[in-house]
Amino acid sequence: MPYRRLPNTDAARTRAISKAINITLGMHPSDIAFDYKTLTRAKFFLPTFKTSIRNHRENSEHYVEKNGELTHLQKQIRMYITHFLQVLSMSIQRGEIPVDAWRYYDVEKNGKKFPKLKTDEDLLLWGKKLIDGEEQRVQDGGTPMSNPRISVLSVIYNKYAIKLKSTQFNHDTKENGSEYIQKLRDEADELILEIWNNVEHTFAHLPADEKRQKAEEYGLCYVFRPYEREAQTSAPQE
Repeated sequence: MPYRRLPNTDAARTRAISKAINITLGMHPSDIAFDYKTLTRAKFFLPTFKTSIRNHRENSEHYVEKNGELTHLQKQIRMYITHFLQVLSMSIQRGEIPVDAWRYYDVEKNGKKFPKLKTDEDLLLWGKKLIDGEEQRVQDGGTPMSNPRISVLSVIYNKYAIKLKSTQFNHDTKENGSEYIQKLRDEADELILEIWNNVEHTFAHLPADEKRQKAEEYGLCYVFRPYEREAQTSAPQE
């Protein structure tokens, strides 16, 4: 005997509920194969489900796009911080900038050990240290660094910090949206199961083939096992 397969995608859930609603159009409530209260609930639920799924998909696509922009800025700010420290180190080695200049940037061991820039926290921390340190060093009479200038690094840093905050907000919004969508999916599954159980109960007195045919009109999905399909194919035709 074929088994019933409940939908497991949002599109399949939408089709199942839509089909159950559409077949009842023009029917008298007493002729509907499942509870009228369930039908009313389905009619209210379906638009919310479809709109929420569409919005969630659009938000997810937007998040992926923004996350790509953040990745680009991460690479940029990491490169600028690294280049700034390398150029500063060479300037000190050439004697153009005093060796004690490292103290302005809080870099250990006279610049022989540069900071690791693996996380967003690292990039935010060291970007700010370089910007603040260079500003203070110049105020104390030091020669401004060039190639890269701190003003350029500062522009990239600000863009990165803003994009990071925006992406983190979008991530939180996406996560909250995912939780809400999962609740809607659970509700859709519960609703479909209730409809399908009612429909099968209504047609339970019919022969198996007729019962299945009537139920499929309400959106129920039946799957034949391989041996059942073979048996149907090999059955003599009248």
